[in-house]
Amino acid sequence: MTISTLQDTTLDTLRYGKEQIMKKLFTLLLAISLALGVGAVSLAQDDDMSGMSFEFTEEQIAASPYLQSVLSRLEQSYDTSEFAKDGPYRIAFAAQGTSNAWSALMDAHAYWYVEHLGEDVVSELLYGDAQASADVQVPQVEDLLAQEPDALILVPMGAAALSAPVERAMMQGVPVVLCASAVETDNFVTEVGTNLWVVGASLAQYVVDQLDGEGNIVIMTGIPGVTTSDIMEEGADAVFAANPGIHVLDKQPGFWSPADAKGIMETWLVQYGDDIDGIWSGGAQMSQGIISAYLDAGLDIPPIGGGEWQNGFLRLALEHDIKYLAWQYPNAMITMCIDAALQILAGEPTPRFIDFSGVIPNSEPFTDVEGADYFREDWSDDVHGPITMPDEKLEELGFKVMDDGG
Repeated sequence: MTISTLQDTTLDTLRYGKEQIMKKLFTLLLAISLALGVGAVSLAQDDDMSGMSFEFTEEQIAASPYLQSVLSRLEQSYDTSEFAKDGPYRIAFAAQGTSNAWSALMDAHAYWYVEHLGEDVVSELLYGDAQASADVQVPQVEDLLAQEPDALILVPMGAAALSAPVERAMMQGVPVVLCASAVETDNFVTEVGTNLWVVGASLAQYVVDQLDGEGNIVIMTGIPGVTTSDIMEEGADAVFAANPGIHVLDKQPGFWSPADAKGIMETWLVQYGDDIDGIWSGGAQMSQGIISAYLDAGLDIPPIGGGEWQNGFLRLALEHDIKYLAWQYPNAMITMCIDAALQILAGEPTPRFIDFSGVIPNSEPFTDVEGADYFREDWSDDVHGPITMPDEKLEELGFKVMDDGG
């Protein structure tokens, strides 16, 4: 079976390029380090990765089940022959849902990509909207499994809460692809995403470097209980703990919401004002709200470790010359999750961890130096790039800005 991908290139060609070579090198260095008792091991990356490399210590790896899981799975492949069957396939997609624009665009990419593949490949996409809640998602996954799908793609809204449903799916013979987040069990086929601990740590190191290791900061996390948020926070905490000159004034969840983030930042500005020297933010929606609060208060905006390719954030950052390091978590990764499900159902060996960075075009981290290259005047503020759907799809969904003659 031939699997179509974003650029009509095979998955093997995409996945075993530079990033996989670097991962193999890292795993080798890690094994040598642990065997010799060396205190730290690093994964060097190219300069265009804008600082998203990091040096782990043995203690940090030992303290993080997430790091242990990801690092161990970098070289693992899952024998999927037990799941091989003829198509077309019915695929269940347990999504974060329409709680914000990022997840709405992930859904849009999913529907577009299934349509692009055709009914002879995916005959039905069974959909569940978790409304960003693990309490909603757990019974929803059970409902999806009752419909006997051929595979389950899950965007977990709670690492602990979704572990049991994932294990039940695998016991039921439904292969599970984790998309954009993780669970606490190892009983799944593959995870599509990136190393979230490294992302959180790198954003924190950026703040430390901007402040020359001395200053007061605030930390805004995403949705508590969601691995994407919790693990980024874990990486950030490890860096700040290793820098005694950094004083954390406060840490609160902004729930990946511009409105929530703005309200929290307004409170912080009343409490701390100009004493805030730097900000760590776990998402561009929150960074957008943070900036808005500063503008209303008329205060200078300190460096931010935490933006993304989100048009509203980039617009404000460009207009007000804000210094930042942006990571990326493209909603378009759902297309790679669908490809992974198809690879599994074709009975092909599947990597147990699939990193989107460098696979989806323009998905690498960037700083304020490159920010102008990512901003799109014809996109609404809500759009999170990179977008792999055709332009007309984005316009159809209402995410394009019409000019005066439109």
